[in-house]
Amino acid sequence: MRKDLITLLISVTVGITLVGCAENERMVYSAPSAVYFSEMTSDDSLQYSFASGLKTVDTVSIPIMIIGEKVDYERHVFVEVDPATTAQEEVHYKLVGPQISLPAGAVKTTVDVVVLDQDPSLEYGSVALVLKLKSNDYFELGFPEQLLARLIITKQLVKPSYWEMPLSLYYGRYTKAKHRLCIQVQGFDFPEAFDMSKVGDYISYGRMVYNSLLKEPLWDEETQTTVTADWVPL
Repeated sequence: MRKDLITLLISVTVGITLVGCAENERMVYSAPSAVYFSEMTSDDSLQYSFASGLKTVDTVSIPIMIIGEKVDYERHVFVEVDPATTAQEEVHYKLVGPQISLPAGAVKTTVDVVVLDQDPSLEYGSVALVLKLKSNDYFELGFPEQLLARLIITKQLVKPSYWEMPLSLYYGRYTKAKHRLCIQVQGFDFPEAFDMSKVGDYISYGRMVYNSLLKEPLWDEETQTTVTADWVPL
């Protein structure tokens, strides 16, 4: 009798456990997929500058991630321009969208913005393009703090966010005059995010900037100081 009772209790416990697992699986997999900007929050912003003079048109790609399962068919993400935007379409930007394709089996994509250098006033200021994600038949909205993306467009020099570390190891202290010299020597401005694959290039270009300043120091109008080769290049 006792043995039968124990067997019954075990069977009931296993049954409850299996039902619980099944319920959890349904909760995990039945939740709707969602979408969010993966590399920035509403408090962040990307900055694009035409200060180098090397380009008048360029493309900025803003990453988007999916919460949920992969599927074997194409889906679409939708974005729209937020009223907080101060940039003008066809003057400062062109939006590639607003419908963005997410290929079958993919969990990430990008919204691509074509930025334009057609406004002389950008030499003295900046404009902002603010994008927000929209829910649709494929996706709900994801993390509330990651539903907006702000892109600042200017023609002023923008100090790279990663100059203090690690760029200062290769180029020394930041000044706008030195930044302009870097662009002249390199033939390109520093990208928005640090690229580990360019470390060797930065070491070489840093030495070239150093040698240039050894021969001819620069006057920096902003700080009213002379920029010299005052660091030890790697």
